[in-house]
Amino acid sequence: MRKILVPTDFSAIAANAYQFAQAVAERQNAEVDIMHAYHPSFDYSNPYLDMPAAEFDSIKRELLDQFIEGNTRDNGNVATLPKPILNIGFASEEIVRMSKGYDLIIMGTTGEGNLLEKAFGSVSTHVARFAHCPVLLVPGNCKCGNFEEVVYASNYQAADEAMVKKLLTITGPAINNIHFVHIDNETKSPYRVEQVLHEQAQLYGTATIGFNSVEIECPNVQEGIVQYASDTRADLIVMGTMHRNFLERLFHKSVTQQVVFHTTVPLLVMHYDD
Repeated sequence: MRKILVPTDFSAIAANAYQFAQAVAERQNAEVDIMHAYHPSFDYSNPYLDMPAAEFDSIKRELLDQFIEGNTRDNGNVATLPKPILNIGFASEEIVRMSKGYDLIIMGTTGEGNLLEKAFGSVSTHVARFAHCPVLLVPGNCKCGNFEEVVYASNYQAADEAMVKKLLTITGPAINNIHFVHIDNETKSPYRVEQVLHEQAQLYGTATIGFNSVEIECPNVQEGIVQYASDTRADLIVMGTMHRNFLERLFHKSVTQQVVFHTTVPLLVMHYDD
């Protein structure tokens, strides 16, 4: 993994996600870029809609610089400040567009059912579904540690082997156990993920990663996933999603989106069709 993108709206939740991203980047020796996207006509921080565009742009750039300087960790060495990116446009669309050039997006989410969920949450869920790279959503109260216990929620087994390989490029070799929670296990094809895990662990030069395969029975799928993650004290929930067209999105209640709004554990969204 080489490049991480961190979107910000200058909030405390975004600052926490940036702190999280710095820890991930340090472990993976990756670069971090910080971006802010705004549309002057719809920006609540712009009470003067007739403000000259150049002046408003200058204000945004100053806020972005302050955000970076105020939240970049100093590990005893000279801190390397990330590249600031300021785009004009709707945040969700700009982040998805930018995602083509990155290996991972890390962004904040409330993990609570409040007004901020409806605003920034709508951006995070849109990005999680349509980004061209994996998206790590970090609830505002999460601090970054090692991803030792990972819950991987799957209903598309055919792609799990490839997803596991991609997962390890993000988390690194610190995983102790991966709990494969099957939401829908209709397929009868052989499930070789345990063998793939063993092979990948050997490539990293680590001990074999623990493997658990379970099926949960719960009327509410997203609550079952979140509860299982809580019971196992998971450090990370991983979910795969398919990019859906408009009609499918209209009639399909996304389990991934529901988990975004209920989990207090970081959620990594990976796309099967990337």
